[in-house]
Amino acid sequence: MSSPRRFSTRLIRSPVFYTILVILVAGWFTMQWLAENDIEQIRQTYGLNAVAILLPTHVLMALTPFPSDLFSIANGALYGVTIGTGLSWIGWYIAALIQFGLGRRARKDFDLEQEVNRIPSWLRGVPVEHPLYLIGIRQVPWLGMHIGSFVPGAAGVNWRRFLWCSAIGTFPGSLLMTAIGAGIVHWS
Repeated sequence: MSSPRRFSTRLIRSPVFYTILVILVAGWFTMQWLAENDIEQIRQTYGLNAVAILLPTHVLMALTPFPSDLFSIANGALYGVTIGTGLSWIGWYIAALIQFGLGRRARKDFDLEQEVNRIPSWLRGVPVEHPLYLIGIRQVPWLGMHIGSFVPGAAGVNWRRFLWCSAIGTFPGSLLMTAIGAGIVHWS
């Protein structure tokens, strides 16, 4: 059997593939819903219970290529820096754990250990399991959170190391975006 055929067969049989498709479709519908509903109006309508709507929505958006930074900015505007940072951190941390799990499952579905030899040597040399990589990659805008979660899962990085490195690496972005939101409200 040829390599492209094996890949397509694995892709069709992979739960990761279908999970990612569901996440993308749900993310698209969520973007449509958010275009029609104001986040502040949701908070005013549901009060403290709005967190039960907005936090899972933040997690979902953080799993997609759609921008989830807007949720952190909104958290800062709605809840202030302290609570907003906590909510943003929780949303991004949960998304990181899900992406890591998807990467781990992709490692199994696509038998990635067998494919390591086909990766260019310069890329094989990236220390994906090193704490500096796991923390630092999260500081790269837009794709850093995705790459910093899925790739370590696919590379077989230890769960415990990933947990604490993600906890640390997610914090600066949460604080920065939330502070921007709080600053917008303060200076308006």
